[in-house]
Amino acid sequence: MKSLKKSACICLVFLGFLCTLSGQGNRESLTSSSIERNVQNTGISAILVDLNTLYQYLNMNYLYDIDIEKVKENLTKALVASLDDPYSMYISEDDMEEETESLTGLYTGIGIYLTKMDPAFIDWDDESTYMVQVQSPFPGGPADIAGIRARDMISHVDGKPVAQMDADEVSELLRGEEGVPMTLVVHRADSVFEVTLTPEEVAVPSVSSTIIPGTSYGYISIATFTNSTYPLTSSALTDLSAQNMKALIIDLRNNGGGTTNSAYLVANFFLETGDTIVNIEKKDGSVIRMNASDQTRKYDLPVVVLVNEGTASASEILTGALKDNDRAVVIGETTFGKGVMQDVLPWDGGAIHFTSARYKTPGGNDINETGITPDITVIPPQMSDEELTDYYDFINEHYEDMVAWIDENPAYSIDNIEAFTALWQDEISFDPYYLRLMIRNQYIVSMNWEDRPIADPVYDIVLAAAVDYLDSL
Repeated sequence: MKSLKKSACICLVFLGFLCTLSGQGNRESLTSSSIERNVQNTGISAILVDLNTLYQYLNMNYLYDIDIEKVKENLTKALVASLDDPYSMYISEDDMEEETESLTGLYTGIGIYLTKMDPAFIDWDDESTYMVQVQSPFPGGPADIAGIRARDMISHVDGKPVAQMDADEVSELLRGEEGVPMTLVVHRADSVFEVTLTPEEVAVPSVSSTIIPGTSYGYISIATFTNSTYPLTSSALTDLSAQNMKALIIDLRNNGGGTTNSAYLVANFFLETGDTIVNIEKKDGSVIRMNASDQTRKYDLPVVVLVNEGTASASEILTGALKDNDRAVVIGETTFGKGVMQDVLPWDGGAIHFTSARYKTPGGNDINETGITPDITVIPPQMSDEELTDYYDFINEHYEDMVAWIDENPAYSIDNIEAFTALWQDEISFDPYYLRLMIRNQYIVSMNWEDRPIADPVYDIVLAAAVDYLDSL
């Protein structure tokens, strides 16, 4: 608290100094020395003139050189941050590589999509303003395997508080170094616990597919919408159709969104020509209606969409389009609720993402901050605070036991998973369901990427519910 008061005091002194600079006497002396005021004294123009006055004064009197490029970048960040919008951000030229990776490439990290408010808007009574919020973990990535969930909050990384960092700084910190463990302090509801993860090379996930074993149901997991999602989905549908697919499950759980155009194109596979995909409302009141076209092959078969609270943005557009047009049954948990869209403005070698519209589903539903309610709700067993602590204690204390078990019983099978569960379930307080998932995940992470199972209709209870629903048709 003392440090906060001290910072406030410094701010007041600084603001007082600025007021002195902009006072009548000082302003005249500064403007008369080569600074002309030739724009209207209102709005942004007046602010820029004042900033120019301050810059000229500092440039003449500050002991060291001023890095004008840094000034420009920080002013741009400040303008975007002043929008007070978690989805609007400035990406500098230095960070454009990461921006590109989010669409197509590989990167080293723990595998999460995150949001982080600018430190200028900290409200110490609202943790979402100064912690990192996990929007969704990458399936199969270090964070996902460790049990990190959508809406988890991260306050520290290797002992460093993230409160005063912006989203770019936190993202860079969470990349870490490949093979070097990092410890996160995670806040979930009323629980606070530590999780140690090891960054690795993570493929930004997009599309994977298979036929659910023992069924004729196709399964496509779309984990993010990138420029390649549409052709990959098209290829997956062609392949599944060749295997006599009779119904399709589209898994959008923990899909944090991405390029909306890819979502429109995927929706087009299942909607009749002319069906509404989404209604986009702009600031001027105009509405852009995106409709399905006749330029894509249509798949007329039963469809189930799987969602959870990590299903956001473009994935909610796809979910809403299929649900409201009666082309899919939605199973799982209520989605994240990101009902606004961003444009990308190229800027000085980087880019500015800014919220430019809101959207409504074909049925006219505004889902922002409320999400889409599934037709069939399936929620995995929930752990209490005490059980959650026991769960992470078990992981930390028995990691070597899990590794040893897999070394001795290398086959990824129901029998081996159940045998491990039976061995330890009397020593745990949490639901054995999570013990099964724990050892199953450890089996999966021990496999080569190409050998890992794409779908698990046994221990994935939401997927199992989808199979049961299709069996009932």
